[in-house]
Amino acid sequence: MRSIVCYLDWMSPQACLAFERLPEALRGVSYSVRYKPVLMSRLAKQQDLLRLAVACDVAGTPNRYACETIFRHVSACGDEATDPLRLAALSVQLAPVQDVTSDSVNAQLKAHAAEAIAAGVLELPTCVVDGQVFGGLDSLPMLRDYLLGEACGSP
Repeated sequence: MRSIVCYLDWMSPQACLAFERLPEALRGVSYSVRYKPVLMSRLAKQQDLLRLAVACDVAGTPNRYACETIFRHVSACGDEATDPLRLAALSVQLAPVQDVTSDSVNAQLKAHAAEAIAAGVLELPTCVVDGQVFGGLDSLPMLRDYLLGEACGSP
């Protein structure tokens, strides 16, 4: 089974589409995905969503359910995703295992960003496998080819 790290945020339509299409793009491939929320810009309103996602797992890597729930929350009815009442309801639904405002959550979020930069991530979403970087929605077919050993330089 191949391990994929997927760096993402929730404000990018590209990230949402790639997230939705990833299972179909990799159908028949044995893989696991660790989702790592990343703050690549200083959008203050996005930080609340990223912290909530990180807080949903002790290691700071939310599962697919948490990621999907946040994507649906962001795109629902055109309402403001960071409205305090909506955010509180989302938090209840996701039941984070860490305090969203804790230093450990902030440290995990910073660590994800540092890892992404070190890996060569230039855009979100980006999947990284074996040090190979596949950025953006359009890279899903190349990611599939790589995992199947059909791309140049693949294992």
